[in-house]
Amino acid sequence: MNLYPISLPRLAIVTSLSLAQAPLAANPFKEWDRKTVMVISPHPDDDIIGCGGALAFLGGRQNRLIAVFLTDGEKGTQDPSMEPEAIRRIRRREAAAAYRVLGFPEGEFIWLDYGDGELDFAPPRDVRVKVTQLIRRFRPDLVFALDPGATFARYHYRDHRTAALVSADAIGIAMWPLEHPELGPAFRVPEVFYFYTAEANLTLDISDVYNRKLDALAQHRSQLPPASTHYEPQGAPPARADLEATIRPLTSSLTTEFFRRR
Repeated sequence: MNLYPISLPRLAIVTSLSLAQAPLAANPFKEWDRKTVMVISPHPDDDIIGCGGALAFLGGRQNRLIAVFLTDGEKGTQDPSMEPEAIRRIRRREAAAAYRVLGFPEGEFIWLDYGDGELDFAPPRDVRVKVTQLIRRFRPDLVFALDPGATFARYHYRDHRTAALVSADAIGIAMWPLEHPELGPAFRVPEVFYFYTAEANLTLDISDVYNRKLDALAQHRSQLPPASTHYEPQGAPPARADLEATIRPLTSSLTTEFFRRR
């Protein structure tokens, strides 16, 4: 997640106008089982915030989960007594716990270890090659990733903007056999769902699994009050109000998730 102050009113207006035009659609995730699901996320917790409801529908249905984290989120704390390596270990444990709540006890986690807050300065080719290789290696049936925008560029916070562009580029590169043949056979991802979008063409009612999404996000305790400012290993769980205050600015809704489906 790793937010920093921006001018929100204009962003909120643009997002609201775009999402208001999104057509309703059936829930495709209820029908899928024995699929390979890949999630590409800039930090541990963006995946849960952006598509945790969709993942909850997919969980427990013998779907294989591959979660790719571009950073560990090791700077994601306002507690000055914490060290990055300690936060790194905590956030990796929290990510696994969140997916267990969603029904993926055997989820597979890939950490690319780019610096938290520094992804925008990572070598662009290097990041794209690594993600392309993962797509060709695992050959997912569906991918969730941040939306870089379709008809116009989507503004994102730091790390998020690079994660969105890298994901879309890697999905595209993976399908062309003459591009990086050393990375394995070409593969076209059948289904792509971009979240944190301003150009949604799929709205997903997650009312039935909303509490499970909240429970999954609550596993990221280090990112929420009171642990975000004073971390204790056995501290209090986050309040529901704080969980919802984390979700709403990034998704514009609580019990609906918005996707640009490709």
